[in-house]
Amino acid sequence: MIRTEAVKTTTIPGMGFKQKLTAGGAGITILTPDDRATFTINKRDGTCVPYGKVNTDVFTEDVIKEVLELTQGLPYRRLGTITKVHVNKPCEETSVEHEVEDEKCDIDVIASAEYAAFIEQYSDKKGRFSHQLMNKELMQFAARSGAVSKKLAAKEDMDMILRYIVRSKAAKLSRRKAMDDEMLTAFIETIDSICTRSAFKELNAYLRGRVSRKRKK
Repeated sequence: MIRTEAVKTTTIPGMGFKQKLTAGGAGITILTPDDRATFTINKRDGTCVPYGKVNTDVFTEDVIKEVLELTQGLPYRRLGTITKVHVNKPCEETSVEHEVEDEKCDIDVIASAEYAAFIEQYSDKKGRFSHQLMNKELMQFAARSGAVSKKLAAKEDMDMILRYIVRSKAAKLSRRKAMDDEMLTAFIETIDSICTRSAFKELNAYLRGRVSRKRKK
């Protein structure tokens, strides 16, 4: 399972984690000794929607909010599924070796040198991934890059310019050959899903700003 480390909840006796959903996108799963619930995360506004049947008397808005806050910025790992929650002793979980494999691209991303390099480079002292740190450095890279300037002047698609920036920076940090298109798409989606909202919002705004200033000249 591609998920974050589990965090203990104080609003109810239980724990929760953020995970990649098999249907696509990210969600949070909250577990108690007797029940569990999964919610999808809406990337537009950060709200959570039940993913299947949910007991709303147990899994209230306060519980959901707490798990979202506690898991914010935690990076994904390949970890076993938690099968049973115990209040006063370690939880039971499936070993990674016996887990049903996730989609190949997700496993490849989590295990990649590029992902490890991004997590190490852009995590704060508490080990939480910081999209602010990432965007700041990616914007600095874009500001210095002659190739980015040429792409902006040629009015290339913004998404393609962002992909160029991320691909180039990931290759430099990991000291690896640049990712192919399929891997890059999965990489961007994985990094983006760590954050409650768009991880590349500031970089996109910066690129649009540069284009807008050029038009005004």
